[in-house]
Amino acid sequence: MPRVLLIDDDREQLDVRALVISHYQHIVDTASNPADAKRAFEANHPDCIAMDLRLPTVDDGLDLIRTFRAAPAFAGKIIVLSGFPQDLKDRPEAAMVDTVLTKPTRSEILLACIEG
Repeated sequence: MPRVLLIDDDREQLDVRALVISHYQHIVDTASNPADAKRAFEANHPDCIAMDLRLPTVDDGLDLIRTFRAAPAFAGKIIVLSGFPQDLKDRPEAAMVDTVLTKPTRSEILLACIEG
């Protein structure tokens, strides 16, 4: 069962997604800001990261993507969930993510990306 790090500064979205993902027998760690996301990443070694991009700014999300991809021990997936997917357009970080899902997105689609 994959360990998922879920990152979103919208606490309600974070809690709902964590509940749904854990219901499908995945281990879920959550973070609502970049500092907590980095700590959870280092402490828990996720297999997959599902993250918002604006945390609260786009630069916060882009920095996290670069940080995660630069970690030598991380070979997992990065899934970006964003209401503004164009924020990644023409950015080098776009090549560092596996999937970009536009919010709102159905839980089944997110789960398929995590498990696929």
